[in-house]
Amino acid sequence: MFTLDVFSPEAQTQSILDEIRRSLGTERNKLCQAISTSMEEARALMEDDDSWAIEFPQGGGGVHRNTRLMVGYIVSMTDALVSTRKSAPSHNTGNLHGLIDDTIKHLKDLLLRKSEPCLDASMRYLFLLNNSYFIATRDIVRGPYYGDSQHHQGLELTPECKNHMDSYLDVSWAHVISSVSKSNPPGPLRRWLTNTSSLAKFESAFHQTYQAQKLWKVPDPRLRDALRRAIIERVISSYNDHLKKHPELAEHASRGNSTPTVLEEMLGQLFEG
Repeated sequence: MFTLDVFSPEAQTQSILDEIRRSLGTERNKLCQAISTSMEEARALMEDDDSWAIEFPQGGGGVHRNTRLMVGYIVSMTDALVSTRKSAPSHNTGNLHGLIDDTIKHLKDLLLRKSEPCLDASMRYLFLLNNSYFIATRDIVRGPYYGDSQHHQGLELTPECKNHMDSYLDVSWAHVISSVSKSNPPGPLRRWLTNTSSLAKFESAFHQTYQAQKLWKVPDPRLRDALRRAIIERVISSYNDHLKKHPELAEHASRGNSTPTVLEEMLGQLFEG
């Protein structure tokens, strides 16, 4: 009876299926190991890539080609993970999921380190914002390195992207705003002279910053629009408040072609590259 049962058609079919499962499991492990090895090689190449220091400023703070390349790898791994889950939901895909999360973390750490030598803090934070936003908006499995998204100017930003944007605004435009937000000295004449001088400093700082960053790049149109509006909210609002408090300066500002409307239109041209 035992002999007949072992060699029955049902037993033979089950034996074949078990062998197929073992074979597929072995091949799956080999594939995961090959993917892991390839990712280690890709990381090493990007670590040693000397083009960061050259292409970073040339790109005007835009999305670096290495970021696009690494995200392409991550998307491919994500597609493989999703396909595996659909075709074989019972199989453990933890290794591939962990590899994706580790690669995302490594890429973000790499961007931070490669941007540190940049002497222009404004460009550095714009670069980090562009690249972090590019990573966050790709079709990638959500892991522990994202965090909950936050709405900013109608746009969903991860906390990391929000921090980079705020840092950019602080280092780029805080000094422009501060020139018209200082307290006034006593005495009408002295106050007028001080305010006129502050207005001149504001105009000078604004145009200097604008000219330096006019050709910098924010490739994503939604992010570009949100960043422009964030600058306008900070800079033009403070400028408007200052002119309302000192109406005698409004005419002076209009003669110098520095009305809030004109400056806002200029800011609407930033980051086209």
